Amino acid sequence: MSAYIAFGAPLLMAAWPFAALSQNIPDNLKGSGEIVIESSGGTLEAAEKKAFFDPFTRDTGIKVVLVAEDHAKLLASVKLGQPANDIADLAGGQLASWIANNGLEKIDYSYFAKETLASIPEQLRNDFGIGNFTYSAVIGYNTKKFPENGKHPKNWVDFYNVKDFAGKRAISKCEKMVEGGLLEGALLGDGVQPEKLYPLDTDRAFAKIKALMPDVGRWLVAGADGPQSLIDGEADMASTYNGRMAAAKAEGAPVAFSWEQSLVQYDYWAVMKGSPNKENAFKFLAYISRPKPQAVFAEAIQYGPVNEKAFALLPKELAGNLPGAPDLVKKQIFQNYQWWGATGPDGRTNYEVAMEHCVALLSQ
Repeated sequence: MSAYIAFGAPLLMAAWPFAALSQNIPDNLKGSGEIVIESSGGTLEAAEKKAFFDPFTRDTGIKVVLVAEDHAKLLASVKLGQPANDIADLAGGQLASWIANNGLEKIDYSYFAKETLASIPEQLRNDFGIGNFTYSAVIGYNTKKFPENGKHPKNWVDFYNVKDFAGKRAISKCEKMVEGGLLEGALLGDGVQPEKLYPLDTDRAFAKIKALMPDVGRWLVAGADGPQSLIDGEADMASTYNGRMAAAKAEGAPVAFSWEQSLVQYDYWAVMKGSPNKENAFKFLAYISRPKPQAVFAEAIQYGPVNEKAFALLPKELAGNLPGAPDLVKKQIFQNYQWWGATGPDGRTNYEVAMEHCVALLSQ
C-alpha cells in the first residue's frame, strides 16, 4: 500500500469560505508564470492545497506545480545550478546544513506586509527560511492493541519498553531523524530527563535504537507512514505527527496518540539557490503567512499556525489543542535546532555527523 494515506481531514468549514481569502490581496503579490514546490503528499498536501496552493493561484494568477519530496535529489540539483524546484519544506534542524551548503536564497521580506511579520515569532523568521507550521512528534498507537481506556503507551519510556508493551514499533529512518525525534525519543526512552536532554548524547541514543531494532516493524520515511503503519498492522505503536494522527482518527482509524513528552517542532519554507521563479516564490511565502490562510491550514490538519494572530480566528477548543498551546506545552519539549545546526571542529554540523552515524547503523 502507498505510504501516502488519503484520509480527508475536516477541511475548512463553512465559517471559512475561500472567497474570504481573496480580499485585500496587495498588487505586489500578483503575477504570472509558476512556482514548483516540493510536497510530501498525504494529509499535509491536502491541507496545503486547500489553504495555500489553490487560493494562491486563484488570487495571484501564479500557478503552483507540485513535485514529490526528495531532499537529496533536490540538493544535488541545486549544487549543479539547476534546482529541481523553487520551494521546499525543510525541517528546522536541517536548515543550517542547507545554508552551509549554499543551497538557499535569502528571503526577500519586502514582499511581506509589516503586520504579517510582526505576528510571526522571531525564531520563525530566519534570513533563509520562514516558518511553515508548528507540529509535534508524538507517540501513536493502535487502539485495538492498546485501548485508549486501558493500558497504552504514554511516553518514550513506554515506547522503548518492549517487555511491558510488547509489539512492533515504527520509527523514523535517517532522513526523518530530526522531524521524527529519533534521537531525542531514544534518550528519553533511556531515562534522560527533559531538562538534561541537550546536548544529545548521540552514542547513547544510537545504542538504544540498536537495541530496539529487532522490534521495529517499519522504518518511516514519509509523514504519512506513521498512521499508515498502525492501520496496516506493520506496527502497534509509532513515532509520528499529531496532525497526521488526528486526521486518521477523525476518519475512524483505530489509532490514538499521547502528548506526553512530545516534541514541539517547526518547519521552514525555503527558496532554492538559483530558483528561476524566486520572485513568485517570495510572493507565495508572503501570501500564505497571513493570519487567515494560517488559520484555514490549522483547522484543516491541526498543526500550529506560525502567525500568532491566526489563533484568534480558530475555535477555542481547536486553538487549545494545537502544538505549543498554553495547556499542552507543559507536557512538551521544544526541540533544540540550535544544537542540531551547531558545527564541530571539523566544520560539520551535529546533524551531518548524526546522519552519518545513522546511515552506518541502519546499513548493518
